[in-house]
Amino acid sequence: MTQPTSTSERPLSPHVSIYRWPITMAMSIAHRVSGGALYFGTVFLVIWLAGIACGEEAFNKISFIYSSFIGRTVLLLYTLALVHHMVGGVRHLFWDVKTSLLQKQCATGTAWATVGISIVLTLAVWIVAYVLR
Repeated sequence: MTQPTSTSERPLSPHVSIYRWPITMAMSIAHRVSGGALYFGTVFLVIWLAGIACGEEAFNKISFIYSSFIGRTVLLLYTLALVHHMVGGVRHLFWDVKTSLLQKQCATGTAWATVGISIVLTLAVWIVAYVLR
């Protein structure tokens, strides 16, 4: 019985660092990551609600932290995760209703649309939030 050598005839898979991700794969991963981010981001929502329940002083302290640069960045990313996950969920819902949308060209188009719609809706939410302030 012969031992396999490093110069065997079997082809090697491309390494992750040189493999180009299709947008559909990237959106699948982004949907999962945004779902996970929502778990952690919801902690900030609970802290804010607890601040409201604990009184004006606690609420003012939490509002001060959330209005800092880091706080606003976290809230922006939370909003992006929430919107992206929602848009991705709607995309999946359409796939369930109309399976012809799963064809490669259409799936690629809807993946890019998911990116664009997520960014536009996130910016719209933040613009409306600043206008209504």
